[in-house]
Amino acid sequence: MIGKKNRLVILFVASVAFTANSAQTHDWENLAVNSINREPARTYAMPLASEQDALNDAIEPGTPYRMSLNGIWKISWAGNPDLRVRDFYRRDFNDSDWLTIDVPSCVEMRGFGSPGYVNTRYPHKMEWPFIKDRQSGKSDYNPVSSYRRTFVVPKDWAGREVFIRFDGVYSAYYVWVNGKKVGYAEDSKLPSEFNITKYLDTEPGAENSLAVEVYRWCDGSYLEDQDMYRFSGIFRDVSIWSMPKGGIWDFAVRTSIKNGYRDADIEVTGCPGAEWSLYDASYRKVASGGEGVCELRDVSLWSAEKPYLYTIIVKRGGDIRSRKVGFKEVKVSGNTILFNGKMIKFKGVNRHDTNVDNGRTVTMDDMIKDITLFKRYNINTVRTSHYPNHHLWYNLCDKYGIYVCAEANVEGHEAGYEEKGLGRFPEWMHSIVERNLRHVEFYRNHPSVTLWSMGNETGHGVCFTNAIALVKALDPSRPIHWERGNPDADVDSRMYPSVEWLEERGRLGDKPRGAAGEDGWPKENSMSAGKPFWMCEYAHAMGNAIGNFQEYWDVFYKYDSLTGGCIWDWVDQAVWKYTDKVGADGKRDRYLAYGGDWDEQPNDGPFNCNGVVDPFRNVTAKLVEVGHVHRNLVVDGDFNLENRFGFTYADEFDGAWELVEDGKVVRRGTFAVPHIAPLSKGKLPLPKFETMPGREYFVNVNFSLKDDTAWAKKGWEVARNQVALAPASAKYAEIVSAKPAFTQDEKTITASIGGTKAVFCRRSGTLCELVMNGKTILRDPVPGVVAGPQLTCFRAFTDNDIWLRGRKLEDAGTFYLSGLTQLRHHAHPAKIEGNVIRFTVDVTGSKSAGFTHESEWSFAADGTVAVKNTVTPHGTMPPALPRLGLSLKLDKDLEVMRYYGRGPRENYIDRKTASFFGVYDSTVSEQFEAYVRPQDNGYKCDVRWAAFAGADGKGVKFSASEPLFVQALHYGAEDLEFARHRNGQQRFRADPVKRDEVCLNLDIRQLGLGGASCGPQPMAKYTFPIRKESWTLKMEPFEKK
Repeated sequence: MIGKKNRLVILFVASVAFTANSAQTHDWENLAVNSINREPARTYAMPLASEQDALNDAIEPGTPYRMSLNGIWKISWAGNPDLRVRDFYRRDFNDSDWLTIDVPSCVEMRGFGSPGYVNTRYPHKMEWPFIKDRQSGKSDYNPVSSYRRTFVVPKDWAGREVFIRFDGVYSAYYVWVNGKKVGYAEDSKLPSEFNITKYLDTEPGAENSLAVEVYRWCDGSYLEDQDMYRFSGIFRDVSIWSMPKGGIWDFAVRTSIKNGYRDADIEVTGCPGAEWSLYDASYRKVASGGEGVCELRDVSLWSAEKPYLYTIIVKRGGDIRSRKVGFKEVKVSGNTILFNGKMIKFKGVNRHDTNVDNGRTVTMDDMIKDITLFKRYNINTVRTSHYPNHHLWYNLCDKYGIYVCAEANVEGHEAGYEEKGLGRFPEWMHSIVERNLRHVEFYRNHPSVTLWSMGNETGHGVCFTNAIALVKALDPSRPIHWERGNPDADVDSRMYPSVEWLEERGRLGDKPRGAAGEDGWPKENSMSAGKPFWMCEYAHAMGNAIGNFQEYWDVFYKYDSLTGGCIWDWVDQAVWKYTDKVGADGKRDRYLAYGGDWDEQPNDGPFNCNGVVDPFRNVTAKLVEVGHVHRNLVVDGDFNLENRFGFTYADEFDGAWELVEDGKVVRRGTFAVPHIAPLSKGKLPLPKFETMPGREYFVNVNFSLKDDTAWAKKGWEVARNQVALAPASAKYAEIVSAKPAFTQDEKTITASIGGTKAVFCRRSGTLCELVMNGKTILRDPVPGVVAGPQLTCFRAFTDNDIWLRGRKLEDAGTFYLSGLTQLRHHAHPAKIEGNVIRFTVDVTGSKSAGFTHESEWSFAADGTVAVKNTVTPHGTMPPALPRLGLSLKLDKDLEVMRYYGRGPRENYIDRKTASFFGVYDSTVSEQFEAYVRPQDNGYKCDVRWAAFAGADGKGVKFSASEPLFVQALHYGAEDLEFARHRNGQQRFRADPVKRDEVCLNLDIRQLGLGGASCGPQPMAKYTFPIRKESWTLKMEPFEKK
């Protein structure tokens, strides 16, 4: 255990440089002052009235010795410290005309100042430790929120010591009780506690006044430069609590596993003279002791799969405390990480505390929704990015089973990683070390905490090397993660590498320790041979994202040294912004706001909307893909089952199968899942599946819960697999040509056959009207607005298309500069040759890039229309095309959609593994997938056919000579492309207006999503070559049965 004397010496030496100036500076601009009169950090364990109060499944035991101060407080806000109310803390101060605010909350979300989102830059001038306006350099920008309330100490607390606890306050604050200054604290994400006993009026019924003065920024804000909205105020819970004099302040529960992971030792330290009792999950006492090590036989181990929790009760001097604890071991072994002796993979996300109404203030409902979705979608790891989360989040991770990479509240991003990096300056030693050590002391008793992370994106140096050494001394049982200082950490880490780079790192990890490492990177961020790799951020989930996620995990499972990683990030951070208009629903208009919507400078636009789930924590297509790729029961093409669980046998789940013929389930059954051990493979006992020639077959193999759990009911599918049994052999675009009746005038050519009337516009070179069996399929609404098929290649750029779109439209080599956003279609004279009509259309942009589109239209006796397309590109093309295909505008009545392809959620060429083949019924309106910043969405891949019908069931069915990428929306590409501002643009908002018609894209080529919003562009195999293409599209009358 680290000696307190040595620790204090290090912190004292670190603060010497600034101590001399402390008398001349504010506490909130003084690196030597992080707190005044703050109590030491401790494990969260409130005094209880009896042992029995701890023996239940509550997330937090009830106690009469804790009283919440959450609720309505009085507030006064000033944008400049000089304008704050200076004597508001007086007990007799009259606050009757003050405004009110709910606590906890972020003041900006209640109309006091404005939120601001920025990624790497400080909202204030970078001139540490001072807080100055970024633009003017004046010291007049540091909003102050002054809070007041009263409280009455419970009468049965008489004779006890009373403390006030703030679970989180942005970013520095003073506390007064009854007009007397109690203390001061920084570090917005860790709790601070103060002993207020001597300041209290404890007469029965006496009201005590509480005043808190909160500064939005302080010197500590230089270490809180995380990629997030910047808020301020009392944003987490406030409470008072009491304990007997001489009671328990803190205790540490140390466990170690032995005898083949069967037995364990347990020791309670840090609380001399205490006695403890240990209860199992059924609340039977299994052990007790005092000082020293106690041995336990046949313990149940904790893991994310089987989160077995014991309850420990610690008593001293009439003080009773409790905690849920678990027995586990995590260690680096060779080139990998072993958890309870097993080589598991960490399938994680980065998570911010965020709420669409409340900013950084989250509710228990928010946290339970998060962790429930984690479990349902096979997310077993969370990184508390980039700060300690709400303290109850760790309790939930213990209970539900989530591995936690617990990260300290340290990020000095704008200062960079080189000579200005904060970790290189001894002046920052005090803060960096203290934030890390307090972090460990608060959360070390949680079994879910698996790694300690020293912070994020801050220049490495002596501050961190000392912090790492002290954390290891305080808690040697967990590995250290520190991405900016790999040589000093237990695991290597890097952000946003490509799949190809990850493969190279896997090979490096297979080499022996000491072999040549990686070249071309600074030593502190370099990779080492034979060392575990833990990817702290990857698969940047901004907007329409999670491209080539399957490929990442194919590589993770290929190499032992690649232990997994955490997607950036879990939930979009957008919050509601209200306007002065009345919305369509008759209520005040509001919209989801991101950086720049508050006119803040600097800002980073929508770069905080990177969630796997949306701001409301709804299930998204991205989450479905993540859950599928992360699944732990994987079936291959020969129906072998790979059990990727580390501690769960395969037969702990129910098994079911379905035979899918041409997209429809024709047979189904269940099977007894074999007793396949964790991390092993076996054969599934499935029946023989008979197939018929000319039809396409798949087998779906699903595994579901046998019993209810805390996070899902019996029957929830934990893994889905689709195995291709017989490939498609149908010729979807073939027809038997027949001659229609042709009629012509100077503007049009009409072909009539089998109940179909196809009218072609000579000027546009395509259909201007199509009627099938009396049903209008499409019709040009006015001259010049073309509804028939036209060659196009543009999409509303996704956030991950930034590499192709360009961060600025004038960026060289981008799609916009190619001129292809401004396509014009010039038709040559039509030719009627026998049964067919031929058009040649010059498709030109504003520069040399363009296409020649040759179309040959033919007809069948049943009214089917087919068009053979030959497209030849020319000129200087951009690096890639977003898509290539035909765009149509279908009649507004064709709202009903049925298709055979991948579904039911949107899917893209590099994000489709979770989208199984089937026949799906939907509507066009339901195809839209909402993103905070509107962008391309709603595609379906590998579509064999797609039909659109009206309420009467009549319509049209499309198929092609090859599988299609189909998008059917009530929005066009430009409706989405120019709806909201991007990073670097002044704010604007033109919410897309839903069109009546169906905007339909039938594509033969599609660019992958990739992850270039922060990371690699699409893999080469998902970027199609720009070359001559030929295909046939068929349109046939359809009637929905």
